[in-house]
Amino acid sequence: MIIVGVHNTGTTSSACISRNGIPLFAAAEERYTRRKHDKYFPIAAIATGLDTIGATMDDVDCLSVAWNPAINLAGRYRAGHSEWPGFAGERLYSNLNQILPRLTAKPQAVTEQLVTLDTGRALRFDYVDHHLAHAALSFLPSPFEEAAILIVDGYGERACTMLARGQGTSIEVIHREPFPNSLGSLYSAITQHLGFRPDLDEWKVMGAAAYGDPAPHREAMHALVTTTPEGGYRLNLNLFEHFDFDSPWMLSPSGKAMVGPERQATDAIEQTHFDLAASVQERTEEIMFQLLSRLRRETGLGDVCLGGGVAMNSVFNGKATSMGPFDRIHIPFAPDDSGNSIGAALDSARRAGTPPKDLRASISPYLGKAHDDEEISATLRRYGLSSRRVDDPAQVAADLLSEGIILGWFQGRMEFGQRALGNRSILGDPRDASMRDKLNAIVKFRESFRPFAPAVLQERAGEFFDLPANHSVPYMESVFPVHSGFSNKIPAVIHADGSGRLQTVRASENGLFHNLITAFGLRTGIPIVLNTSFNTAGEPIVATPDDALRTFYTSGLNALFLGHHLIQK
Repeated sequence: MIIVGVHNTGTTSSACISRNGIPLFAAAEERYTRRKHDKYFPIAAIATGLDTIGATMDDVDCLSVAWNPAINLAGRYRAGHSEWPGFAGERLYSNLNQILPRLTAKPQAVTEQLVTLDTGRALRFDYVDHHLAHAALSFLPSPFEEAAILIVDGYGERACTMLARGQGTSIEVIHREPFPNSLGSLYSAITQHLGFRPDLDEWKVMGAAAYGDPAPHREAMHALVTTTPEGGYRLNLNLFEHFDFDSPWMLSPSGKAMVGPERQATDAIEQTHFDLAASVQERTEEIMFQLLSRLRRETGLGDVCLGGGVAMNSVFNGKATSMGPFDRIHIPFAPDDSGNSIGAALDSARRAGTPPKDLRASISPYLGKAHDDEEISATLRRYGLSSRRVDDPAQVAADLLSEGIILGWFQGRMEFGQRALGNRSILGDPRDASMRDKLNAIVKFRESFRPFAPAVLQERAGEFFDLPANHSVPYMESVFPVHSGFSNKIPAVIHADGSGRLQTVRASENGLFHNLITAFGLRTGIPIVLNTSFNTAGEPIVATPDDALRTFYTSGLNALFLGHHLIQK
């Protein structure tokens, strides 16, 4: 059974191709259209994925979409949607809207449509509840047989926070917090107020928070959102407009006045802006800890899985890992909406009766397409480019990095998600104090305060970072403090507050990248390399050799590895 999972609501559309419940391919549409955060239906990603597994659209049994519009249609009857459809296809939802609001019971988890084809086979469309898709990716591939689940984001069909319990292959919803009471929208509103793009640039605010003091804006932040005795939260909706989709602003005039003058995108970033970023980060952490404590009380479980856009907040994730209240925490490689194509496919496979051993199997993030040596060689010939072929790219790359060379690293299958994990990466020497500014200025072309990640051997991570014993951070999903005395040894990957958003690398998960870091450690005594995504500002991460070459020649990169091919300027 082939299932195509689709996310195309919001930003960064994506597709997943699974066979018999096992995801075989997944990628964001932006990687192929080259439009960053492309939000349109992922036709190119689907076509690439089907080609990768040797199938066509005629082989697909089910399209699983990570949004259930029946939940929205059932709320109230809308004559404009149902009585005068603009084209015949709109009847697929207008007829539903005639009936669903008149039912006592309302749709929740999944709505199915079945299209019978003239070949005699049928194509099923599953519309999966947005937060259940998040929960499926967070829990089903996790190492826990039973766990609490917390999903927090901007909003789904009608909810913005979900508390649940996972057991085996089942997911039981405990509580849903309805929109517009959205913690994700709080963070996005401050993101917009700081001159960045809401729903896209929240991670810039998280990075800026390390330079700020939350105290000057703490009172205002507590007025924007309060906590409740049962462990929930409430936005003061008089201070917001995010629920008015005709308004360009997420804060109301009163809300803007409370947090101070808004910054324009072209304005310099001043200390008050860093302080506001620190304040929303602090308040978000406080509320997330309240939600976790509530979930621990209500489930009595010791393990938790996180999902939703707020679970991209790696600073909070590190604190939650170290400080509890849960004993163990699992965060998938794509907890944001883009990962919902995988979550929807998993949920459809679950309901189709996929054996638990297959459904609960761990999923590698390296789900994109690989490009073999023949294809790379043909690309180089097409552009008339010469390269040096190296038998052991890891050893040669370690030599170059130790000499201060900044290089592009294009190897194997493309990783899924917003973070490069060693296959579509830009790498640098973490010991060079000037490396961060150099990368931001001449390679990435982005704000100077933006940090870079340390990729460290899993077996030696505890020597450099203060994290729980034997804890792994394979997806750059968490920030941890650097041990005192080591900050001056790896200054290029340390945040202003003395922490790092690390990636721990196992040989079993990415052998070539592990070999590179090992070789660099033997040369320098530091088994860590600076790792950032292989792209420049405004561009998606590279997907093909053509993309890699274009980025290489239009940035300050010094060297490029395409498989076994080395190109240097």
